[in-house]
Amino acid sequence: MSRLVVVSATRLSQEAFWKGSALGQSLLRLGADTSPLIAFDNSQGLPSIYNYAIDAAPEGSTLVFVHDDVWLDDFHFAVRIAEGLDRFDAIGIAGNRRRVPRQPAWHLVDTQPTWDDRLHLSGSVAHGDKPFGPISRFGPAPAACELLDGVLLAIRRDTLVRHGVRFDERFLFHFYDLDLCRSLRQAGLSLGTWPIALTHQSGGFYENEAWRAAYAAYLAKWPEDAVEAAPASPLSGTGAQTPAHEQHNPELLALIPASAARVLEVGCSSGALAREFKKINPAAHYTGFEIDPRYAELARRHCDAVRTGNIEQVPDVFWHEHRETDCWIFGDTLEHLVQPWTVLRKIRSVMKAGSCVVACIPNMQHWSIQARLNAGQIRYEDSGLLDRTHLRWFSGPTMYEMFRDAGLRVEVMEPRIVPHPALDTVAPAIRQMAMLQGQDPEVAVQRAAPLQYVLRAVPD
Repeated sequence: MSRLVVVSATRLSQEAFWKGSALGQSLLRLGADTSPLIAFDNSQGLPSIYNYAIDAAPEGSTLVFVHDDVWLDDFHFAVRIAEGLDRFDAIGIAGNRRRVPRQPAWHLVDTQPTWDDRLHLSGSVAHGDKPFGPISRFGPAPAACELLDGVLLAIRRDTLVRHGVRFDERFLFHFYDLDLCRSLRQAGLSLGTWPIALTHQSGGFYENEAWRAAYAAYLAKWPEDAVEAAPASPLSGTGAQTPAHEQHNPELLALIPASAARVLEVGCSSGALAREFKKINPAAHYTGFEIDPRYAELARRHCDAVRTGNIEQVPDVFWHEHRETDCWIFGDTLEHLVQPWTVLRKIRSVMKAGSCVVACIPNMQHWSIQARLNAGQIRYEDSGLLDRTHLRWFSGPTMYEMFRDAGLRVEVMEPRIVPHPALDTVAPAIRQMAMLQGQDPEVAVQRAAPLQYVLRAVPD
């Protein structure tokens, strides 16, 4: 087994690092299994420290670049690293199997922040002040990836030297990991996750001025990710509409009655949901309704019929023609309408007994929106909670009100929660705001967790 050099940088003194830091105490526990190379009292960017380690480490050694606020919980740490590097050129503990344009972090697809679909994510990491914290499981590992979380990256020193790959020192902290992954892949090297137990004390991803500057530098370095870049695929958006994609919402799918003979989806996008429902009920007649002709063309691959237009401008005869519909679907669509209340009332006026409406609606009480609003950082984006095409915002209670006022009764309402450690950071402030308004603080935190709600409503 090659020599394992653990590289890190810390603002702490040497004495404070070994006595008080998570990484220092972990290395003492691991003992002779590792050779620490630590920059104490550090004020430089991580890439400069990491590049120094590449130059200083002996030939044949394995380098593990890790943050100083990490507990190495796995006492087979050295063995795990060696096993991972026998399969991949570089490994991490969490990553993404794909990369999308303008990606601001390994696990996000935009700056909302919106998490990527879990089918693309891999690995696990615990969070907490103490070792063996609560575990966030992102997806199966090991797995080949395009991007890795920079909290821990391991690669053989000679691999970096042979391929001329180094850390870019323009990125002091933010985006150095994404940039390195891009450089490694550009050099033809493989990346992958490996199951290694660790606990990270930080929640990560905090947008600030330094982060925004690094993001701009990252997009400038990799111009295919810039705003002006051409769409990466036929499903990329132009800004007029939310970008289409080939993923479906499994929680929304679960609320569609499997026996529904006639289904109509408003805002069918690429037809991904139709594709999945037809696997459950091939005999169903599935109609898609889409405002964008390009997306409507994609949806025709999976829908039995597709109509193009604005649902708020259809003639009255449209509602009569679809009075036999068993299930009306609005997957992240109602918030794009000028008058969603009116559309729901028109549907209610023609609904037959036993029919339903299912919907997925963004939750504007989400903790990230509260935090961004408090910081004055509300900016429209191409997708996510702050999608620039959203016209209406709802919280859980106001979703109930909208359906109730349309003459519909919500019989099922489930939260779509994407776990994120930053919620624990902002939860105290959310509790305090709730108490100041005479509200239940725990209910306020509970309602801040869902990114979206999926619901099913029936005639009242």
